Formats: sequence, C-alpha cells, structure tokens
Amino acid sequence: MHSLTANIWNETIKIASKKKTLFFLAVTMLLPVVAGVLLARFQSGIGIGAINSQDFPIIMLSLFTTIFLPLFVFMGAADVFSGEMGDRTMKITLTRPITRFKVFASKQIALGIYIVLYLLAGLLAATFSALFFQNFGGFSAVTNWLLAYGAAFVPLLALSVVAVCLAQFFSSSSSALTVSILLYLAFKVAAFFIPPIATYSPTAYMDWHMLWIGSSLAIGKIVSIFMFLAACSILFFTVGFYFFDKKEI
Repeated sequence: MHSLTANIWNETIKIASKKKTLFFLAVTMLLPVVAGVLLARFQSGIGIGAINSQDFPIIMLSLFTTIFLPLFVFMGAADVFSGEMGDRTMKITLTRPITRFKVFASKQIALGIYIVLYLLAGLLAATFSALFFQNFGGFSAVTNWLLAYGAAFVPLLALSVVAVCLAQFFSSSSSALTVSILLYLAFKVAAFFIPPIATYSPTAYMDWHMLWIGSSLAIGKIVSIFMFLAACSILFFTVGFYFFDKKEI
C-alpha cells in the first residue's frame, strides 16, 4: 500500500510539472470569470437578464464537461501512458520495486485527482463570477452547484478510464490523443442520428449532473446511469490493465 501511495504522489507531481496542466488550470479558473464579467456587462447594457447567478455556474459546468475537461482527460491519458511509452520513461518507472498493477492504478488515480482539482477550481471560479449577476440564489443555489459539480466527477472519471484503455494501443501521445478526440466526436455526432447509441456510450452522460439539480431528483435514472458508468469503468480498467501488463518495455 505504501508503494502505491508513493507512486500516486509521483504521478501527481509528474502531471503537475507539465506546462499544459498549468495552462488547463489557468483557463479553468479564468474562463468563468471572463465570461461572467462580459455577460453581466452585456446584460446590463441591454437591460435584459437572460442569465442569472443561479444558472451561470451550471452553464459553465456543461461547457467544462462537454468540451474542456474531456480534452484534458484525453491529453492526460495519452501523456502518462502512450507518451511515456514513446520516450522510454515507462521503462524507468517499471524498474522500481512496484507491480505493474500499482503503476497502472496510480496513473489512473492521479488522473482522477486532477479531475477533482479542475472541477473544484471551476466551481470556485464560477461561484465568484456569479456575484457579478443579480439575484444571487443563496444557500439553495450553492447546494445545487455543489451537487452538480460533485456528480460531474463520475462520468469524467469513467471517460478517463476509457481514454487510458485506448492509450494502451499507441506508443505516441499525439496518436492516442487524436484517436480519442475523433472517437469522442464520432459518438457525440452519432447519438444525434442514431439515438440508441447514446444509451450504450459513456460519452452520452457528460451532462449527468443535470439530473442532480432541480425540484426533484430522478433517483431511478441516477442509479441506472451510475451503474452503467461503474460497469464501463470496471470493464475498460480491466481491459486496459490487461494490455498494459502484456506490453514489452
């Protein structure tokens, strides 16, 4: 257990040392602030409040979970697996007294930690930006935001597990990133033309957080989607580790 914890810390520091990680964090915090200021001034100028403080953090979360954070997930998975395979640094990691399973799991957990970090940063920035709008929702609005941002972690984590599995088939981070993005877009587009596809694709549940807010929670639907995402995570984690374990370094 100590070796797993130590390697999780190492992987977390390794991801933090990348410039793109800091760039994503900066954009996550700045985007809601800039958008909030511009929208508040625009609405004040035309005298119409199309967006209020209660809606703004949820709108930003939808943007994060649909476009921004999936891109980070794909990039992170490609870097920590395919990228390290390509530049031969994975071989150094595997010479340490730690099993391949712990190496694989620690990288996956490190990605999960950064998903939490970005969601927290986005929540804080969006909450601050909500102060620029009129009619602040108070405690009930903040509770909804916490529920939504917390719930958003589950589909993003499942997506990261899928991305990690895909990364096992490439020895170049750019190839893994490109294929992940193209498949993500393909499933998103296909869901519009063939709706049944959405039922069996983790990419269709990036807006799962919307079920957690409102006057009544859709408990049954929430549970069924959670079970589906959990099953997908277990399946792709197992497949991903299988191919990682069989790789010759």
